[in-house]
Amino acid sequence: MYTTPIQHSSRQSLQRAGEQLRQQYARHRCSAPFWDAYQQVQRELVAAYPERQAELCNRLAVFAQRLGAVEQAQLLELAVNEA
Repeated sequence: MYTTPIQHSSRQSLQRAGEQLRQQYARHRCSAPFWDAYQQVQRELVAAYPERQAELCNRLAVFAQRLGAVEQAQLLELAVNEA
């Protein structure tokens, strides 16, 4: 699975988001509370970096796949300014 290189400015935020999701997944697995947390984390990242929306959503989707929350992450196409 290919995702674009992450920009330095959002890397730390994405790492924090990953840790939050890891904790939520350990607690809730694939239940509704995990997906609620996932959506909240996604909203916060996109609000902070709206120009990287598709890239960040793809990163979270891949992370959810690696956790085991989904079998196959569905990725968004990147806009020209995100590629």
